[in-house]
Amino acid sequence: MRVLLPPSEAKATGGDGPSLRTAGFGAGPLADARAEVVRAVTAFCRSKPNAAIAALRLPASRAQADLAANTAMLDAPTMPALDRFVGILYQALDPASLPAPARAAASHTLFVSHGAFGLLGAAEPVPDHRVAMTAAIPGLGGRGVSTVLAAFWRARLASALPDLLTGAPDDIGEHLVVDLRSSDYATVPSLTGPARANALPVRALTERLVDGRWVRRPLSYQAKQTKGLLTRALLLADTAGRPVKTIDDVAEVAESAGLVAEPRGTATAPTLDVITRWHPTT
Repeated sequence: MRVLLPPSEAKATGGDGPSLRTAGFGAGPLADARAEVVRAVTAFCRSKPNAAIAALRLPASRAQADLAANTAMLDAPTMPALDRFVGILYQALDPASLPAPARAAASHTLFVSHGAFGLLGAAEPVPDHRVAMTAAIPGLGGRGVSTVLAAFWRARLASALPDLLTGAPDDIGEHLVVDLRSSDYATVPSLTGPARANALPVRALTERLVDGRWVRRPLSYQAKQTKGLLTRALLLADTAGRPVKTIDDVAEVAESAGLVAEPRGTATAPTLDVITRWHPTT
């Protein structure tokens, strides 16, 4: 099993790992592209801070702090990606409380789509930052114009994805890929070919009782929480002797975690709706 996650805007600060300037960007297929993006972002934030705030859509309340974090990306301390992201999804996943086997499994099971790094393994070291996939950054690809990061990463990830998820391009069909990415990341890259044949896109919904009938909505907060709860349940199941290999396995794990699971799609292109049912309080 492999699980694709979105990042979170909320990040833990600090860290005790070596900086990117010291440790480098690794030897994987995305190393050079990551270095190019990070250097372009830091240069942009340093030389044109007002333009960078607008392009990166940094919120006014945090603009200066996020700008400083981006400027320092090469020299700041790092921590594993799974600990760096602390948004709603990751709060529900609660990596700090995972049993040791599940935490170890997360390092080769969970992958985070990311504007600055393309696709991050859960254990990969990252500095504090705020770089969305929708941002347009000048100086990428040797061109003077700005390039949207989604476009920059799409082709690079499409060719590298099999190796990133499995370690061997021919083995991607052996792993169920549970796709929990949000809309900004779902097409970076789109899962096609062997990857799509064994992929399971999951939509998280919330069901509430409204005027006597259950109404389903893709509410952002609860949807993120549902994805975090499902990810945690999948890790725990997979390390407790219940391998997750099929859509039925995912649905069973979701149901055991108190969620409602409804398969959708077709036999060759399945999808799954996972629903959190909120009962009214009295």
